[in-house]
Amino acid sequence: MLPLRTIAFVLSFVGLSATSLIVPALGVVNYMLIYQIYPEHAWWHKPLESLGIRYSMTSALCLMMGILINLPRLRPVRPLVSLWDVCAIGLLFTVVLSEFIGLAPTTNSPVLTDKFIKMMIFLFCLTRVTTTRRSFTLVMWALVIGSLYIGYDAWTAPRGAFSRGRLEVVGGPDFRHSSGLAAHMASMLPLIGATFLATRSWFLRAIPALSGALTVNTIVLCRTRSAFVGLLIGTLGAVFLAPKRKRLKTYLAVGVAGFCAYALTDSLFWDRMSTLKSRESIQTDSAAMGRITIWITARQVVAEHPLGVGIGNLPKAIMSTDPKVGMRAAHNTFILCITELGMHGFALFSVILLTSIYSTMYCHRRADRTTDPPWTRFMAYGLLLSLMISCGTQLFTERLYTESFWWILALPGCLKRVTLSEIETESLALEQGSSHADINDWASNNPLLPGGVTPGSLA
Repeated sequence: MLPLRTIAFVLSFVGLSATSLIVPALGVVNYMLIYQIYPEHAWWHKPLESLGIRYSMTSALCLMMGILINLPRLRPVRPLVSLWDVCAIGLLFTVVLSEFIGLAPTTNSPVLTDKFIKMMIFLFCLTRVTTTRRSFTLVMWALVIGSLYIGYDAWTAPRGAFSRGRLEVVGGPDFRHSSGLAAHMASMLPLIGATFLATRSWFLRAIPALSGALTVNTIVLCRTRSAFVGLLIGTLGAVFLAPKRKRLKTYLAVGVAGFCAYALTDSLFWDRMSTLKSRESIQTDSAAMGRITIWITARQVVAEHPLGVGIGNLPKAIMSTDPKVGMRAAHNTFILCITELGMHGFALFSVILLTSIYSTMYCHRRADRTTDPPWTRFMAYGLLLSLMISCGTQLFTERLYTESFWWILALPGCLKRVTLSEIETESLALEQGSSHADINDWASNNPLLPGGVTPGSLA
């Protein structure tokens, strides 16, 4: 007899894979859930190992087949190709070419290149399918459910999952280390909060509320300073950028979340965060000083290789530049980008990031012209905070080749397409409504018309 979790997973995976051929948005949900749950690392997956199913590839293929089958019925994407798309394609070519114009590829270079190509293919599907309010809501709920699962997995993790007091080996390959897991969960918090605020049913609100609590608990268990810095930046953004019409409601939610988060912390957490309180404490921290040394060496690498050392080659380049430092990771997404992909790759990445930020601000400003203004505001607000937290955490950790980070970069463009579509629909409905209005009746009852104008003259 198979475990109940195994049966539940099989039913949900098969069901979502099949229905994605009819509703491609469910294929996006299926892929995102597989990425976050990563069944291969779960105990309940043992009975299925002999089948050798590649879940991510299967869900992606079903998604692409669903897009092709339903192409005539999918809502047209406007604009068809945005500035974000152009820069993403340019960055993809930069990644591929970096293997030829940089240093000799390492064994990790082809793996990262293959991962980046597959990631961009999914992002292209994501931005072409998530163009309606319903599909965007489904994607947000996929992130809520995925965070709920990871949070529960972290909450029930055995002692063997902790190394030096920090939670490890929870979630998929991009979350196997505490810094990556904490960075991911920290960036999910604003999206969970936005889903909570935008959901009208109090019964359904219990799901993002529980997901948010377990997400905070996971961040605490990771005890990483990078996530703490990101959350500080996100909290300041949440206070100063709260939607005016929902400011009190937002402040209340932030206050409750902050109080609950503080209640979950312990002395070990604050002992580690205390190393950030002064310059002296940072200078006595070997890990912090080691990163500063790496960044200084990385600056020399950029000076010697302005076109980049090639994807996956930074540790080797640091070793050759300063043997005393050794083969070390960058521990900074922006430094990783400019050293491995060159100044031109960093320029493309910067435009992508700025375009995503602009898209959230655009949606927030145009929210009143959409079908549901509060929903649009909360989604734009949540995405903007998520981007801020991601940028904060990535000052001290690497997320350039992490798929979930690119979801956050792509979703603002999806929301902008939803907003533009709804504005166009609302404007069209307004024009059609006015075409059937009785203009003569309006003129006869309008006291502002000049006396020489008669209703008949306006017909």
